[in-house]
Amino acid sequence: MIDRRSFLKQLAGAAVLAAVPFPAFASVGMKSALQTETRLMMGTFVTVTTHGLSEVHAAEALAGAFGAMSRAEALLTRFDSSSALGQLNAAGSLRDLPAEAVEVISAASRVHQSTGGAFDPTVLPMVEALEKGAGMEEARALVGMGRVRMDGHTVRFEREGMKMSLDGIAKGYIADLGAKHLLRAGVRDFLINAGGDIVAHGSKAGKPWKVAVENPGKYEGKTAYPAVCSLKGQAMATSGNYESAARGFGHLVDPLGRKGVRPLSATVIAPTAMEADALATALCVMPDPMAFIERMPHASCCLIMPDGSVHRSSRWA
Repeated sequence: MIDRRSFLKQLAGAAVLAAVPFPAFASVGMKSALQTETRLMMGTFVTVTTHGLSEVHAAEALAGAFGAMSRAEALLTRFDSSSALGQLNAAGSLRDLPAEAVEVISAASRVHQSTGGAFDPTVLPMVEALEKGAGMEEARALVGMGRVRMDGHTVRFEREGMKMSLDGIAKGYIADLGAKHLLRAGVRDFLINAGGDIVAHGSKAGKPWKVAVENPGKYEGKTAYPAVCSLKGQAMATSGNYESAARGFGHLVDPLGRKGVRPLSATVIAPTAMEADALATALCVMPDPMAFIERMPHASCCLIMPDGSVHRSSRWA
């Protein structure tokens, strides 16, 4: 489902667990330390780890969480022509948009406004043109979240040829859905890692969940983590262009066409994975991402620049 990160990046995780736990073994009805399940979803591996549950309770909660995430994925993927987003891109308009799609597109519009247009789901024509080596001017004319009209559950594009990708926000939203289901199922201590979009709640044996930021120089033998932090009741997401180097271009495109030095990667900690996901994408194309994040009291970031320098915002964990 997700195109903005290559499959290899999602396999490794843009932000990975400092120590990946293995499933614990316990008798039925008895509580165990950790229960872990991994499934292939959204073009990546999604791992959910719980703490302090019986095998039965964990199995039921995990099955429900993965089911909720799978249903949302089927609606929001652009790689299936029968999905809600696939139908919208093909027809240019769609009525009776599912509630999940309405929520994500509405959130995308808000982030678009708050980032001054740096986050724009309608950038897909530019990404496709770049992949084909085609001219960008014609594609750029089709970009603009301001040309997307929503009225309740109806959405339409003002220009023929416009397309929308929710790659930069949907994975975070889906991870949040999984977290909501776990909480409703009575799970209080868990961590969801959806290919680098992470939601942490409660603790791991009384200690915060520890996660690490991946090193963009890993292909050059630089494996040391630039940052390790503890999460509790928070979400984290990483975005960057370094995974696209082998293809000769960056998959993150500035919808405003600005030039300048940009971060190799941006990691954001925010209250929800959906917000962290979208903001991480936006920071990677902003001319001054640190100044922007410092104005957001509920979010923090870690930026890794092309020269290898690491910059953390004042509220970074």
